[in-house]
Amino acid sequence: MDFQPDQPLILVVDDDRSMRSLLNLAMTEEGYGVVEAKDGEQCLSEYMHHQPDMVLLDAVMPGLDGFTCCQRLRSLPGGDRIPILMITVLDDQESVDRAFEVGATDYVTKPIYWAVLSQRVRRLLAAAQALTQAEKATQQLQRLQQWDALLAEILQRLCKSTPVLTLLDFTVVKLRVQLDVERVILYTLGDQSIVESVAPGYPSVLELCLADPGLEEDYKTVYQQGQIVAIEDIEQTELSDVAIAQLTPLKAKAVLIVPLISHGQGLGGLCVHQCITPRHWDQPTIERLTNLSNLLAIALFMNLN
Repeated sequence: MDFQPDQPLILVVDDDRSMRSLLNLAMTEEGYGVVEAKDGEQCLSEYMHHQPDMVLLDAVMPGLDGFTCCQRLRSLPGGDRIPILMITVLDDQESVDRAFEVGATDYVTKPIYWAVLSQRVRRLLAAAQALTQAEKATQQLQRLQQWDALLAEILQRLCKSTPVLTLLDFTVVKLRVQLDVERVILYTLGDQSIVESVAPGYPSVLELCLADPGLEEDYKTVYQQGQIVAIEDIEQTELSDVAIAQLTPLKAKAVLIVPLISHGQGLGGLCVHQCITPRHWDQPTIERLTNLSNLLAIALFMNLN
């Protein structure tokens, strides 16, 4: 099945084929993508495969009924937040209470009033989208606060004249956690020292004795101009044979390199490697790494003078 990326996907679950077809038609006419399941077990399987935005779930089905299926849906990854609209012929208070107890977001009764169903679906999807956006905004705010705290701590250590290698060691460890990446490297050009933080199971630059962790052969002019190198997908980027030979044993999929420059002098570089998947380096991350590299460049310049 092909669905549009921005098209909400609805999982329709009903043991009655005719009812599934009617629900499918109604949701398709509303502009939603639809995937069907004929029973509770297939519902769980289709949910895991498609990760829909909403579930229309019949309550009364043979085998795994809608109530038990709803309860199990809530225990699956992402199932705690997905809207589940229970569709039932049962309209007694006990059944309604049970539907909410097992995690249904709302319910409608059969026979279905299609205008009512349309409004309920639209409202529940809008509420779920608003919640997702609020959570993303909260996460973004928390990341910004973490960045501010990290920069403040590095500045404090800089003001206390922390030995430069100690400062660099501290930075790479904190930064790898902050960025959730597999490797962070800081290298200096003057004494050609390298410090790094590497996730377990990944090779070390120091162990491989790489002379150019910053890929200067490919990007020397860029470094000299103080520009950042952001490679989102190594396999889709044209690199020299030397650069490929450097990155292959490191298992890097995406690379971000920020030159350390102070008073017009190139002092080294900050390298970030993501090894599990390619990665888009967003502008807020780049800006904060630039601020961080400026602080580290000051530390290196002071150490040289």
